Amino acid sequence: MTVPEPDLAAPEDTVVTVRIPAAVERLPTLRALAVATAVAAGFEARESGEVRDALYRIAEALLTRTVPGSAVDGRLTGRAGTVLVRLQAVTRAGPIPRHAVGAATPSLTHSAAAFRAAFDGAAGGHPTVVDLCWSRPE
Repeated sequence: MTVPEPDLAAPEDTVVTVRIPAAVERLPTLRALAVATAVAAGFEARESGEVRDALYRIAEALLTRTVPGSAVDGRLTGRAGTVLVRLQAVTRAGPIPRHAVGAATPSLTHSAAAFRAAFDGAAGGHPTVVDLCWSRPE
């Protein structure tokens, strides 16, 4: 599967990389990192909360489809007025529902895309990538 990598981080960006076990119980870790990254990007409390809640819904949809015993890799980037997130996992069930990927953030502009590759026997599932972006309106 070839998925374009997000832009390289600039020196002034805040970049957090994380690997968590693919278990719903680990969602609080992603929620906390989402808030920290949004604050670093200059988001206000309400906006940071929207990013946190949207990422929670998307990550939950991803985690409930992962291969048992696997991990989710994440990269969260905060830059002036923008939060970028890439989540990667190996999934076993169907694609992530559109309503989860397009999670609403009323005061922010957002974009989302999910890519699911063909079954990989060595990995035991489908390599899956979810790219997300939230920006403050200008």
